[in-house]
Amino acid sequence: MLRLLSTSIICLGLMTTGCATTKKLASKVSLGSSDTPLQQVLKARPDLRKDSATVEIRQYFNSAESPTAAQVKVTETGLKDDSVRSIRTTYSFKNVEGDWKKTGMQTEYQCQRSKNSKAFQTAKCP
Repeated sequence: MLRLLSTSIICLGLMTTGCATTKKLASKVSLGSSDTPLQQVLKARPDLRKDSATVEIRQYFNSAESPTAAQVKVTETGLKDDSVRSIRTTYSFKNVEGDWKKTGMQTEYQCQRSKNSKAFQTAKCP
């Protein structure tokens, strides 16, 4: 019984220590004090949570460890405009001294009435 109790106490102590280590690790993973690129896009575009029928959001980094560049691609479909099938907005970010800075944005349209209706184009749909 004493052996079981001491084993339980040791396991509980290791679990608590593990949680503290995880918190420390998570704070090191977030580079600097700025929001991640995805968080910045969601803050800038609160309409994505309410107005769109279907929204696909993807975040890409140039490397898994210590990324220096990132992109967030937002694809909106099911729009109220009958000439536009989808709108894809690509936000580009660069890591500057531990903070993610937006460096650019490009909007592309997928038109309903187009020769290649699967392709995205930078010109607005007719």
